[in-house]
Amino acid sequence: MKRRKFIKHTGFTAIAISASGFTLLADNGTYKGDCPTTTDILGPYFRQNAPFRNELPFRESDDKKPIRVVGTVFGSDCKTPIPNVLIDIWHCDENGNYDMQTEEFRCRGRFHTNENGDYFFTTFIPPAYGRVRPKHIHYLVEKTAEHKELVTQLYFKGDERIKPKNWVVHPWDEKRILDIYENENGEAEVRLDLYLTAS
Repeated sequence: MKRRKFIKHTGFTAIAISASGFTLLADNGTYKGDCPTTTDILGPYFRQNAPFRNELPFRESDDKKPIRVVGTVFGSDCKTPIPNVLIDIWHCDENGNYDMQTEEFRCRGRFHTNENGDYFFTTFIPPAYGRVRPKHIHYLVEKTAEHKELVTQLYFKGDERIKPKNWVVHPWDEKRILDIYENENGEAEVRLDLYLTAS
């Protein structure tokens, strides 16, 4: 594994990501395993037919720098990468608004995982908005013949709006609260691997 330099970025102090697993139980108390990514709310601002793109355009400023988000989508066995999975991502703009009307589809995009199940996109860290919402990026992972649809969100470590029993309900949720590090190209980066549930 390549060494990563963890950095301070937009006010967050980065520390090591926990690799510990958690055992999850279904509502009926049966064992579900410890790898499926926990779900989150879809929210009212999902918009269909976003452009296919990995680079979300924005105007860089002193308080808004690009960040690269990377990851791999795995199957329900927790280890098999899934190629050609469609992923929608979206977040609010620098003013805390979601683009629901313009042809620009600001802060929205979709793409497929590659032959190795990997994905990436480049955007900026969205602001917090409203009274309680922390900074976050929405994900909608399309269902496949073998796996269920996944709706989830990425959060950023150090965000004081993230509270226990608010945005962190289940132990696995902590794996979606990510550190920012500097990758080998000197870019600010976070990694969110996604684990699907069998259909």
